[in-house]
Order: sequence, then structure tokens, then C-alpha cells
Amino acid sequence: MKGYTLPAVDLKRGSSGTGVRQLQTALVKLGHMTQAQMNTGPGTFGARTEGSLKQFQKAHGVDAIGIYGPKTRAAFKALGATLGGAGLREKIVAEGLWGAANQERIHYAQIRPIDGIRLRHKLPLDIDCSGFVTLCYKWAGAPDPNGNRYSGAGYTGTLEAHMLHIPLSQVQPGDLCLWQGKHVSLVIQGGADPLLISHGSEFGPYEIRTSAQKKWYPAGTRLIWLTSPVGVKGARMTLSLEDKARGDPPAEEGLSEHGMARRARKTP
Repeated sequence: MKGYTLPAVDLKRGSSGTGVRQLQTALVKLGHMTQAQMNTGPGTFGARTEGSLKQFQKAHGVDAIGIYGPKTRAAFKALGATLGGAGLREKIVAEGLWGAANQERIHYAQIRPIDGIRLRHKLPLDIDCSGFVTLCYKWAGAPDPNGNRYSGAGYTGTLEAHMLHIPLSQVQPGDLCLWQGKHVSLVIQGGADPLLISHGSEFGPYEIRTSAQKKWYPAGTRLIWLTSPVGVKGARMTLSLEDKARGDPPAEEGLSEHGMARRARKTP
């Protein structure tokens, strides 16, 4: 297990996020789970992950209860794994994955102040795309990506104005993908075609590749990658007087995805 990093926090059935992905990757490496099984729900701690973890625990003299706790971490560490805590980016991604896992009780609506801004994991939740990514940052403990100190205001324009614009090559999980004047999504996996969590209509939040999301926009729609400006020097936009005075979000039109089949939900 040398070269593998596992979370230093407890995980159990119902957990989600980067830490679960790390655990699943380790279980695949050790032969307790197949890659195909992991691919049905990466980052989601379901029945299959629980069963695979029990196999590992039984094989290494740990009580086979299916909970990733101190004794299980010690067993992985004895095999050469490194333990690390969840960073801010991982926490932001975990909140996005929570949204996707609770899709049925999250609805598309333009409401300000942002619904859920004062209550973590509020359900049911009525939210639009910019509100959703703002909640992911808020609930993860990150600064307001709109620069509003979580007043409950914000939209795609304030995100674009406050956050730092970066090239695709620098995009990491926790950054944002913004289609100027149209929509914003949360990056949960980087690379040449980043994986996103999108909440652009009643069908969201759900995972989608950037290349697939691109098909919903007219040719020439500008794609902007955004990262938190905290601790980073760089020029950012200045909001117009109209933007500063805006009391309601602009018409962030929900994506026309009614022809898109809802992705079947499976947990490993």
C-alpha cells in the first residue's frame, strides 16, 4: 500500500466524498473490490463498500463491522498506507456529492436569500446553480465565493467577479466551471475533461462531464474556470453599480434537460 493515502477520519455507510474514494481505491488495490464495482458509485459508501471493507477487516484481524475507524486505519497503515486529513477542497467536493446523493429532495428555484445558507444539509432544498455551489463552499467552511460574507446574496455574476480566473490546466476539485451568463457547476475531478456536479434544472444535482454539458450551450458561449481568490494574487473584475444594487438574481435560465434521461443511481 506504499504510495496510497487514506483518510484519517471515520467513515461508514452513508459517508461520501474524496475519503470514500480513497478507501475504495485501496480496497480495489487489495482485491476486495473490483474497479467495475467501484465505478458504480465512486465516493459513495454503500452496501458494496461496506461488504468489501468487512472482507478486509476479517483478513487483517479487525472486527468485521464495516466501519472505517481507528483499528482499520492502523491495519492499512501497517501495510504502508499514509493517513491524511480531509482538506478544504475535499470538503467542498463532499458537499457537492451530498447534493447529488439527495437529488430527489433538491429542487430548482431562484430564491434569495439562498435557501439553506443558515442550515447545513437542509432538506427539502430549493436552490439554483449559483446558490448550490455557494452552499457547497459555505457548508465546507470555505470563504464566500461571491465575496458577500454569506449574506444570502450572489449569482453567476458575483462568482465571476470575485473569484480568480484560471486556465483549464490549473483546475482542481473544488473549483468552478462557469458558462458566462448561463450556468455554473462544481468541479469534482480535474483533467482534460473535468467531471462536474451540475444543478441547472429540476433534474439536478448530478454528475456530468464538461464535454457533455457543453452541448447545452450555443456555440461561442464563454467557458470560465474559477478558483478561490484566498491567498492568491490576481486581478478580478469590478462589479457594476447595477450589479451591486441588484436585489434579485438575474434570469439564470435552467438548462433544458428534459430530454435527458435521469442517470440511474447505483451505490457500490
